[in-house]
Amino acid sequence: MASSRVGQWRSSARVVSTCLLVALLTCTLRCSECVKLSNIILILTDDQDVDMGGMTPMKKTKELIGDAGVTFSNAFTATPLCCPSRSSIITGKYPHNHLVRNNSISGNCSSTAWQKEAEPFAFQVYLNKMSYQTFYGGKYLNQYGSKDAGGVDHVPPGWDQWHALVGNSKYYNYTLSVNGKEEKHGNNYEKDYLTDLVLNRSLHFLEERSPNHPFFMMLCPPSPHSPWTAAPQYQQSFSDVKAPRNGSFNMPGKDKHWLLRQPANPMPNSSIEYLDNAYRRRWQTLLSVDDMVEQLIKKLDSIKELNNTYIFYTSDHGYHTGQFSLPIDKRQLYEFDIRIPLLVRGVNRSTVNMDGQSFLPQMVSVVRSFQLRKRFFIVEKSSNECFPDCVCEDAFNNTYACVRALKDANLQYCEFADNESFVEVYNLTSDPHQLENIVKKVDPALLQTMNQRLIKLQSCTGDSCRNIK
Repeated sequence: MASSRVGQWRSSARVVSTCLLVALLTCTLRCSECVKLSNIILILTDDQDVDMGGMTPMKKTKELIGDAGVTFSNAFTATPLCCPSRSSIITGKYPHNHLVRNNSISGNCSSTAWQKEAEPFAFQVYLNKMSYQTFYGGKYLNQYGSKDAGGVDHVPPGWDQWHALVGNSKYYNYTLSVNGKEEKHGNNYEKDYLTDLVLNRSLHFLEERSPNHPFFMMLCPPSPHSPWTAAPQYQQSFSDVKAPRNGSFNMPGKDKHWLLRQPANPMPNSSIEYLDNAYRRRWQTLLSVDDMVEQLIKKLDSIKELNNTYIFYTSDHGYHTGQFSLPIDKRQLYEFDIRIPLLVRGVNRSTVNMDGQSFLPQMVSVVRSFQLRKRFFIVEKSSNECFPDCVCEDAFNNTYACVRALKDANLQYCEFADNESFVEVYNLTSDPHQLENIVKKVDPALLQTMNQRLIKLQSCTGDSCRNIK
């Protein structure tokens, strides 16, 4: 049975990029020996970290997906920003190949060019061609549904049922595109709370689907993205919780790029109170997602599809709350923003034209000849947004590219496209919180090697992304 095959396996020290997720989603179903194609559910949260305790509220999810399958200890986003990251998940490509640079139309987020050049090759298109019944619910891309992106009439190819949020994450008072028709929602919890609505419509889809064909569902609740609106029953939860004070919390970024040298240190009390409140409310919103997972698995069990369904749980990127005196946001190169949760219940592979690499061998012990990717690419480019008491992290000069290595050495090497041509290097084994930039201490030969790897990764495509030495 699909869910029991990896029941006792838990990965440690494994490399996984979000684009690898797509490779597995597609490759799982390409094997010619499959008698019955498995169902797939992908649950994608918004801004859910793992380093700052973001999975702590998810007790049911950890038990029902992670403990019943695999929990990856090293999963990373391709870029710590919503639209480019989600575009990588959808296409299986790095940002330099899908060309989404930030959350704006001008940055190619859900632009008409993206719709013509990238969407036709998204993974659900392949699944739909293989007779998969497909359902999408929740946030898609930040600019989706806007006038410049074709409005709500536009439904990406490959989706049989389309219930997508117009614009960025909200919990109430939003608009959906329901199979290309506008549907407005208010602030009634029973009717409108978006996380519950996505769940309820997915359950309806499961009831109405044909049992003669497999299904794929992609469920994208807004949690724990701002405005952090919890369901009524959870608004008093975690009342004593505060953001973690360890590691780089409230530390100065004196040896880091110019943006990290700007925050007031120590942070003012107003910033700390604000980020603590945000931290609690983020956790509160996640309790509804935890309920979603429980209800989905109960439903799958009741319709006797649980053992034939792969369930993926992940996020588009991480988040920070006070690290290096940055109150709240994402977009930074550090572990708290690039590490993501990745839990998989269920686990096959083949080949498609994607930059990612299947992580099946990390979950199935019988595959022994697999060569783990030694390093991967992370990139971030600027856009515009800022919260109270913050340093504006979307400034033009917050554009960088990194090589993150795990196999040979636990290192990160980053170059900034700024006036200083700034470089940051971290040894994550001796300095897991990235407190010391060691660029001036390491062997210049290593810097040259990492620079050459970064150059190759910035222009790689397909197989070449997986084979950089």
